[in-house]
Amino acid sequence: MLGLYFSGTGTSRYALEVFLSKYDTSARAYAIDDADVAEYIKDDKEIVFSYSVQYSNIPKMLNDFIDRNRHLWQGKKVFVIATMGLFSGDGAGILARRLRRYGAQITGGLHLKMPDSIADEKALKRSIEKIKSSSGQQKRR
Repeated sequence: MLGLYFSGTGTSRYALEVFLSKYDTSARAYAIDDADVAEYIKDDKEIVFSYSVQYSNIPKMLNDFIDRNRHLWQGKKVFVIATMGLFSGDGAGILARRLRRYGAQITGGLHLKMPDSIADEKALKRSIEKIKSSSGQQKRR
């Protein structure tokens, strides 16, 4: 099993690493911009993608990566993890449909609500104080 991630803040990488540690401890995780990632994809039949939803969509860099490597997805079994903060859209579904178009078999998907990286308090549904207090509670668990 191979884990692939696109993660600007580290939350999508973290989510993938936790998933892999529970599901397949021998699995390896790589960023999509790793120089040898295409070779790793060729060698594995099962892939887990993890990325953050951006503007209710998959990130452009990930979209370009999928299209650029369209020949690699045929026959791969893929599970999709989409991390999200304020907006989820259909992030996991969008990537799943794109990969299916290139011959991948989608085995499942998961949307994970993660800490948000939006810095404008007015865009957030909760006040900064409420976010800080809930973050402290999560760390204590």
